[in-house]
Amino acid sequence: MTTKAVLVGLSPDTDSIATITWAAEYAGRLDAPLRVVLAESGNLPALYNAAAALRARYPHLSLSATTAEGGLADALLDRTAEAHLVVVDREAAKAGVASAVAAEASCPVAAVAPGTGWDDGDRPILVGADGTEHSEQALRWAFAEAHRLGRGVRVVHCGSATGARNSVFDLVSLFAGRYPAMAVQVHTLKCTPAEALAWHSQFASMVVIGHREHGLGGRTYRKVLREAACPVVVAGPETTLDVALAAASAMDTVRS
Repeated sequence: MTTKAVLVGLSPDTDSIATITWAAEYAGRLDAPLRVVLAESGNLPALYNAAAALRARYPHLSLSATTAEGGLADALLDRTAEAHLVVVDREAAKAGVASAVAAEASCPVAAVAPGTGWDDGDRPILVGADGTEHSEQALRWAFAEAHRLGRGVRVVHCGSATGARNSVFDLVSLFAGRYPAMAVQVHTLKCTPAEALAWHSQFASMVVIGHREHGLGGRTYRKVLREAACPVVVAGPETTLDVALAAASAMDTVRS
């Protein structure tokens, strides 16, 4: 079954090499094609240079690039049905592109800061959980992605409410049961979610949070986006698992 693409959106004057290189390494780990969309007023020569460098570095990578007609968020949304993950640079995320796409897309959106690279170790996927349906989406995707990449999961929960804490534990137990060989950690902390996720991000390969555009959730996302030491992934309300990935996970569960 064909793996969905890693879709990259580049804002004007962005550091194309930094963002595309992270996405290309990620696509290579998934054996997925890489599709690049450049904003209408973006730096086309820089994109060509980045694409040439990637083809030399990853000769087996399936790579294509195009320019957006209109807004970058709309151009990405038009293509998310065939995407496993959308990747944007952090400046585009700060401008609201990541949140706008995550609100409607069937896949998560990752914001990558300049200079971010993949580590050669086995840093876990970090995920924030508060027991709500938003964090359930984030947990579901984080566990499936960790399984796909051969990583563990580190769950962070902040708050003293017994009901929310129990809900988080129940969800973690459910997803951990689907991947019995996976290393799973749960940290309950007495600080704000943004502070906890930003601090723990230095030990993670990516941090995954649920999409909340307004209120505390929106402020948490913006603070994590500013301070995280790794890419920040937003799993929106429409996020689903790839059919191929879900089938593989089911087979692994049966075998275990």
